[in-house]
Amino acid sequence: MNKVLFGPAGYPNEARGNVQRVFTILREAGMDALEYAAVYGLQTKDEKARLIGKLAKESGVSMSLHAAYYISLASKTSRIRESSKKRLIKALKFAPLMNVKRIVFHPGSLGGLGEIEAHTVIREGLKSVWQTAGDLGGGALLAPEVAGKLSAYGSLEQVIRLCQEVDGCIPTIDWAHLYARSQGEINDRESYLKVLNRFEDELGELFVDNMHFHISGISFTGKGEVAHRPLGEEWGPDILPLVEIVQECGYKPTFISESTNPLQGALYAKFLFEELEKGSK
Repeated sequence: MNKVLFGPAGYPNEARGNVQRVFTILREAGMDALEYAAVYGLQTKDEKARLIGKLAKESGVSMSLHAAYYISLASKTSRIRESSKKRLIKALKFAPLMNVKRIVFHPGSLGGLGEIEAHTVIREGLKSVWQTAGDLGGGALLAPEVAGKLSAYGSLEQVIRLCQEVDGCIPTIDWAHLYARSQGEINDRESYLKVLNRFEDELGELFVDNMHFHISGISFTGKGEVAHRPLGEEWGPDILPLVEIVQECGYKPTFISESTNPLQGALYAKFLFEELEKGSK
């Protein structure tokens, strides 16, 4: 990837589900990324998936896919563990059709297990997924996401360990989730740099070459995330210091907006970046 990319999570509301219109809107808005929302299951038929991939390629839009929210690789129920793996395997199989390069997902809860045991179960589940379908994904990678709730599996440390121990895994850093998990502390230049340096130190080029960021405003309690909110308004985190670091360091992440109006949020982030670019010339 040779430039910073910006795009929404899910189709723009104005498209009303019309796939052709989706990519027209993205093109007109200057967006170059889209995270396909399969958060309630990947129900797209092969023909529709191929159309999405064709339009994305023609429009120069980089595709990722957010897998189902109800994946739970450490569930108490073996049936749920197996169905969770099958959802990720299906996403890998569909990835080449849709031109998808990142499959974002939440590993799920701890399932009543201790942190070490839950990590082992989740790690082995992902290894099984990758062994089964990694070579079917056309270069797509699994991208476990930092979780917003403190009770969920998905701390910064846990995501890093998964990416160290499982082939085919790269991290998705959800900065709003980190803000909620840290109770508002990860919100300035120093804290952003600390997180980025840790990922780079621990994962090296695997991280630097595959940076995938989620951004939005967020509300939270002592237990973590409550709800996503608009970017750039009264809710944190403040993404300007993060965008400044990206511009100064020459990082090339994909910014996916998960704010309540995802396209508006992506446009806001792109505006910040472009203003900084102008100032540096």
